[in-house]
Amino acid sequence: MKRKRDKNKKNQSASRNKREKVRKKDIKIRSQNPNIRKRSKKRMKALKRKYMKRRAGLVLALIFIIFLSAKTLIRKINKYDKYTYPKFRQEVMDSITKEIYVGNTEDRSLTSAEKISDFNKLSYYISRNYALDKENEKNYKILIDQTETFKKKVKKSKSDQEFFDIVSSYLSILDDNRTHLLDVKTYNSIFPYYKEHKNSPRGKILGDAQVVNRYKRLFERKDKLLGLDIKENNKILELNIPNFNSNNIKEDKEKIRQVLKNNQNISYIFINLSQNESIDDKYANEILPLLIYKDYNFEKVVFYRGNLLKQSLSYMKNNKDKTTTSSSFIENQAIKFPEDTKEINKENYMYYDQIKTEIKKDQNMPNKKIYVLTNDNTKNEAIRFANILKNTSDATVIKNSFEGDNTRNDIIYYLRSDIIKLDHSGLLISINSSKSLNEDDKYLKYDQIINAKDPYKKVLSMIK
Repeated sequence: MKRKRDKNKKNQSASRNKREKVRKKDIKIRSQNPNIRKRSKKRMKALKRKYMKRRAGLVLALIFIIFLSAKTLIRKINKYDKYTYPKFRQEVMDSITKEIYVGNTEDRSLTSAEKISDFNKLSYYISRNYALDKENEKNYKILIDQTETFKKKVKKSKSDQEFFDIVSSYLSILDDNRTHLLDVKTYNSIFPYYKEHKNSPRGKILGDAQVVNRYKRLFERKDKLLGLDIKENNKILELNIPNFNSNNIKEDKEKIRQVLKNNQNISYIFINLSQNESIDDKYANEILPLLIYKDYNFEKVVFYRGNLLKQSLSYMKNNKDKTTTSSSFIENQAIKFPEDTKEINKENYMYYDQIKTEIKKDQNMPNKKIYVLTNDNTKNEAIRFANILKNTSDATVIKNSFEGDNTRNDIIYYLRSDIIKLDHSGLLISINSSKSLNEDDKYLKYDQIINAKDPYKKVLSMIK
């Protein structure tokens, strides 16, 4: 008996020497009651299911967070990095124009630094102001991606003419007939009007000494600058207008007025706009009052991305020159525009404003049946001109074309493009800086599309 007690004590001592601690949760008391054991198992299963649901929820939440993060990252990578203005944008613009002194280049070629400075300004203005929509986004992205490549080409260019060609090639990526380098013909057709209105934003740019000097020296075909050609053909007054030449606004206006007042036999007016790709609206706005049946009043919302159009809208609001187009110029935030927009992404734009165009009919002019002829090269302000005649005067608009589908040249632009100057070269760049919501009236609606060898005669035969 004594040995047995000594053995138990020895075992107890050994257990204490192991110093093993037993946690309370590891102590399981097994009930002898089978019902209690069943309930315990049920509770354990319920807890297990609860924990599994929580874990599944956490996994789904984690997957959702990863998906959103990946989507945001992808959008950020693919998003054009020049949509919004940086806080230091004024410093950037100052550096662009102050890198080098803007000197007179009349008797010398541009230096490499001057060409690069001009190209930097061009790419900056395009990236900040070019009007984006779903049709031109792809070309715009290509242009942005190619900017550094073209900058290297500019740096390696050996002559002024090579630099001009590089600029033209760079802008041609956009395939936009409103965004391009102004040629001598276009400059000479619009400068005379703004020479008399030199305080307007456009007048100041076109009349800049560096610009005037450059366009005097640019090589161009010595063709005569074509303008209005008038012919009285029995009952038809034929107006050939291949170009809206502002040199002769007053003279052309008076010629048309006199014919319509003095020749009572005139019943029809045939206006030929073939090849007319004018970018300025002044000539059209001066001629239209003689032709339209009623006053033209039109309002439109336009979206814009940068400061370039803001200058024009501000001038329109003050309307010192009594222009036909005015603006409220409130600078509404584009993202807050209340309606859905199919053609554009509102996030790509900074502001939107409303413009209003008013053209008053000359009540002394009789109404005549009007026919308008265009072709594949008719674009810009000539298309707007034809559209106003169609809407106010029931004009019959005919297009001579190989194809019947609408093209970019058929787009109606309700606000003209903006113009910037490159400081050192004196070159002028037209930029498509506004986008109007015109899903329902985007293209000029033609009454007839013909494919004639001599479309002019064809339309005359239709009138007779």
